[in-house]
Amino acid sequence: MHRPPWLGGVGLAGGIDKTGERAGELLAAGFASVEFGSVTTLPLPGISCGLAALLARLAAVKTPRAAIGIGLGLPPDLPAGQLAEQWLSGLHLLAARPAVADYLSFNLSAAANRRFVEPTLYPQLAEALAAVAEFRQSQAGRHLPLLAAKLSVAAAAALWDELRAAGLAQVTVVLPDGVPPAQALAPLAGRHGLWRVAVGGIASADERRAAHSAGADGVQVHRLFVAHGAACLMALS
Repeated sequence: MHRPPWLGGVGLAGGIDKTGERAGELLAAGFASVEFGSVTTLPLPGISCGLAALLARLAAVKTPRAAIGIGLGLPPDLPAGQLAEQWLSGLHLLAARPAVADYLSFNLSAAANRRFVEPTLYPQLAEALAAVAEFRQSQAGRHLPLLAAKLSVAAAAALWDELRAAGLAQVTVVLPDGVPPAQALAPLAGRHGLWRVAVGGIASADERRAAHSAGADGVQVHRLFVAHGAACLMALS
């Protein structure tokens, strides 16, 4: 598996632009990657513009750009048995526009989505991951964006083998507040086969280096960008 080129720089985490309306600005800001969303597959009034609308806006950006990631979220009241259907619908929309996104991340860290990594809903998560694997096999020979998942460090450690088996290539792990990167990433030590991106609490060049030393292949920022804009990149270089 070739190392994604965007891991070499600082990425902008999801949550800053959920509609793609700031795509031109953010993609030219100097980040190695920019994640848009989270976005639900279908539009949800007041919550999400829908994946098709986001893809259309991103496709219209013609200037030189960073890598594009899309965080795929879920309706807050989604019945557990419909998780596989939601993910497959998103994958089909993405396959129809294969040149738009560099990666798609299944968001399992948002408050409404964390239930799917709990043991009580493991059968539904396993079904959804199996559906993702089957979809990838059906698309053999066609270009598909890299697949990722965003989740807590503990959930990533617990589900590591299942995520690999489903054909995912990257995990974005949310570091807990106030915990040094080395300590926060310790549960993933010795794991192989998935690129790991750390997000949360990385606000200096020293903390970025500490995350890499602890096994992170890449880092993303969110709150640092909210506070300082693109100038936050200077603090991390």
